[in-house]
Amino acid sequence: MSWGNLTKLLSGVLLAIALIVSGCFFAAQHVIAQFTAPPPKPTFPNDNPGAKAKLQPTAAAKPATKSSPKPSVTPSPSPQPTEAAGYRARITLSQGLNLRESASQDSARIGGVAVNTRITVLEDSSDGEWQRVRLEESGREGWVKAGYTERINP
Repeated sequence: MSWGNLTKLLSGVLLAIALIVSGCFFAAQHVIAQFTAPPPKPTFPNDNPGAKAKLQPTAAAKPATKSSPKPSVTPSPSPQPTEAAGYRARITLSQGLNLRESASQDSARIGGVAVNTRITVLEDSSDGEWQRVRLEESGREGWVKAGYTERINP
């Protein structure tokens, strides 16, 4: 066997090893990318697809206008409910709930309510999907999704 043939044999073996290693590297990269990609967001029958499209402008995005200052109006506190008008409850969802302006998924979020927060349920919506509540600590009122409250005996 001559030195030329031996060189060809060794370079062929090294080239084959390099091709196999690089192929395994790229295949591993592809598999890792497939497993680390987040799954698509699930959709549910009660989701409102138009809610995401309606973006509410922020205060910074509003153009400045020269208008007379609006008189400040202080809202009067709502009367405390009687037993017939409401009942005490607590939030049971571990993530807490969004507090909304009205009984709709599209309405503006005005705050949040943490788990085990004590509230007063003032009324249920006509469809039974939402509850108007008052937070015991701050007196703030809003609507939360029904089904995530538990009545508390006084």
